[in-house]
Amino acid sequence: MISWRGLVLLVALPSAAGAQEARYRVDVRNPAEDVFRVRAEFSVPPGRDSFLVSLPAWTTGSYRIENYARHVHGFSARTPDGRNLFWEKVDKDTWRIATGGARQVVVELLTNPDSFDLAMSQISPDFAFFNGTNLFLYPEGTDYAFSAEVTVEVPEGWRIATGLPQAGAPGRYRAANYHDLVDAPFFLGRLASDSVEVDGRTIRFAIYPDSALTPAVWDSVSDAIRRIATVQNRIFGGPPYDAYTVLFFAPFTDMQWGGGLEHHNSQFDAIAGPFFAPDRRTGRLGDFVRPLLSHEFFHLWNVKRIRPAELWPYDYSREQYTPLLWWSEGVTDYFGDVTLARAGMWSVERFLGSMNGNVQQVEVAAEIVSVEDASINTWIHPTFVNESQYYYPKGALLGLMLDIQIRDATGNQHNLDEIIRGLYTSYHLRGRGFTTQDLLGLIRPWFRGVDDFYARYINGREPLPYEAVLPRGGIAVQRREIKTAIVGVQTSSAREGGVVIDAVTPGSLAASVGLEPGDVLLRMGDVVATNPQRWGAMYRARYQNSEGQPIDVVLRRDGREMTRRGTVRVHTSRAYQISRDPAAAPAAAAILAGITGAVR
Repeated sequence: MISWRGLVLLVALPSAAGAQEARYRVDVRNPAEDVFRVRAEFSVPPGRDSFLVSLPAWTTGSYRIENYARHVHGFSARTPDGRNLFWEKVDKDTWRIATGGARQVVVELLTNPDSFDLAMSQISPDFAFFNGTNLFLYPEGTDYAFSAEVTVEVPEGWRIATGLPQAGAPGRYRAANYHDLVDAPFFLGRLASDSVEVDGRTIRFAIYPDSALTPAVWDSVSDAIRRIATVQNRIFGGPPYDAYTVLFFAPFTDMQWGGGLEHHNSQFDAIAGPFFAPDRRTGRLGDFVRPLLSHEFFHLWNVKRIRPAELWPYDYSREQYTPLLWWSEGVTDYFGDVTLARAGMWSVERFLGSMNGNVQQVEVAAEIVSVEDASINTWIHPTFVNESQYYYPKGALLGLMLDIQIRDATGNQHNLDEIIRGLYTSYHLRGRGFTTQDLLGLIRPWFRGVDDFYARYINGREPLPYEAVLPRGGIAVQRREIKTAIVGVQTSSAREGGVVIDAVTPGSLAASVGLEPGDVLLRMGDVVATNPQRWGAMYRARYQNSEGQPIDVVLRRDGREMTRRGTVRVHTSRAYQISRDPAAAPAAAAILAGITGAVR
């Protein structure tokens, strides 16, 4: 395991009014100290005797409140000659500094983010990374509209990678505004790096540890990056960056998760080394690597530039609720997969296999959730349905269905590419976010039924219309019904020849016959309940086709055996499987070919 350590931060900031530039210095030349050190000075406007500085509460793209100020300790403020200035905390992440007539102020703080996460910051003996949202204070009242300079000092032999443009000397970087500053994470340490040119622009790749990037692995990664960028640049008419950076964390440790986080001109990805490149000698990449690169790269446009109006501009102090994360994340997932198919890295069957995986994720959910509700609820992480993830697969399927219906209604002359390109040109390039009505307004001329589709399946809670829509895009849908006999109890231990009931579900068969927690269940009809791990499966197999049949339930309560009479209850669900339709009409087959770029 990597040993993560604390952070020390000294930050110099501009004044809250009339600020033109902030200067930050991050010093990690001695990682054995287990700290980042940052020092800078900023000017206080004449006549100001105090001002407020704050830390963000969240990181864009990671829709949860982290309250980074909770990791802060050792906050201080002083003049350049060492005179301490009075300061006080005024809310959870804001400090007021009394300037005492000083024209220059130095602010210092220490912070210790306590877990590895794509939206956090960490340091170890040979590697460190940080997100600006975790470390860089901003002065209240500036609307984040100040430029910034960051100088980073590292031990000899360490390298630096970030999406920020370099400003002259090595280790010095500039940001046009605070948004760009905190939307560019830094990698520091024993890194390997290389770059490719795509459409005349540089895409840099940096990875920790350096041993993860063999020549064969780089051949595979660079090929994937080149193909992904080429396809996505074609959708939007060219790249929106001068340079782009991929930061990849692939430690050879028992890391139980993988993922990525999009940034203004970069992406931060994390996968355990064995899953990043299972065979470094041949350069074989793990199955998740190309989809991850493609998804995060597409975020360059969709989210970082094409942004819901509720997220324009960003406000780092609070939640910013939007019903459109199904579009921002789910449709990004759709185009990420489309990209891999069009780039020749996935077959049509592999593309549909990914879409089929989305179907399974949506259909296994405990209930049908509106993707608009899920988009809003992601901030609170509901426990019944994982709504922080639900809008990814369902949003991807909605993207596929919208694409098929636009193409079907226009004889395959128009498509979802044009819709998302329209959002880019009509909203991002005009400096504004878009609303649901803006999106529907772009789709409506080519798919007149979009308002009904929106009301039923995006804002509404009807089951997705797989069988009505997908065949029009050359996709076969197989449906089967699954019947499950449900008792409505939880059991975990055996006792007195039966199983102990821990909980009873309201409205269930168990509740109807009066079972209670603490009862010992002895028999359900023909099924003897002696093994807590097996009796439920035996019951479901025996009674799945017996809905409404009378059944005797035998239990023991307070040492006395009793029998209750109930009726079998069966839950019926539907399961879907999608695949390419070999008998599709030519028009439908052409739509699938248009989506994937396939030649039939």
